[in-house]
Amino acid sequence: MVLVVGAFAVGCGGDDGRTDPGPRTSSTTDAQSPSSRPATSSTSPTSSSTTSTTSAPPVTTGPTGADAAEQEVIDRYLGYWAARLEANSGVPDPAHPGLAEFATGAQLEAAMSEAQSNLEAGLAYRQREDPAAIQRVEVVSIDGDVAVVQECYVDDGLVVRQDTGDVVDDDISTHNVRGDLVREHGGPWRVSAVRAIQVWEGVAGCALVS
Repeated sequence: MVLVVGAFAVGCGGDDGRTDPGPRTSSTTDAQSPSSRPATSSTSPTSSSTTSTTSAPPVTTGPTGADAAEQEVIDRYLGYWAARLEANSGVPDPAHPGLAEFATGAQLEAAMSEAQSNLEAGLAYRQREDPAAIQRVEVVSIDGDVAVVQECYVDDGLVVRQDTGDVVDDDISTHNVRGDLVREHGGPWRVSAVRAIQVWEGVAGCALVS
C-alpha cells in the first residue's frame, strides 16, 4: 500500500467542508504503511529496497506494479486539490483548466460552482503563513477503472476578500475524507466524488494518529 504525506494543505470551503484544498509541494511514498493526504509533512521518493554484498554493488529496486498504480491514483487525487486551490486563489476562475483535468461529473460541477460562488461573493482562498502541514492519503482500493482513497488532513487555509485580502474565515479543523476516482475511456484518473466522513475542530482526530 502506498502512503503519501503532503507538505502543505490549504483549503477553502467545498464539497467536504474544507476551507483548504490542499496543494502539495512535495510527497512521499512508503510501500509499507498507508497514508492520508493532510497529515504530517515529509518528503522522500518512492520506497525502494537496497541490498549489497562484498562482491557486488548495491542493487536498488523500484516500486512494484501495485505501488506504481496506487501512486498514480494518489498523484491525481492531490492534483485535484491543487487545481481547486489555484481556481479559487486571487480572482477565482470557474473555468480554470485544472478543474476539468483532475475532476469529472458531479465533482467537476461542484468545483466549478464553488469557484463561481467565490468569484461572485468577492472571496478567495489563501494559505496561512504557518500551516499545520498535516495531510495523509491512502489508497483503499483499485478495481478496474474505479479507485477509492481515504484522506486525513488539517484544514487551516484562509478565506479572504479578493479586493483587500482581509481574512474572513481562519477556522482550523481536521477532516477524514473519502474520495472516488474513475478512468473514463482509457484516460487519466479523475476525482468523481469527495465525501467528508468525520470532522473535528482544531488539530485533532486522525491528525493525532501517528
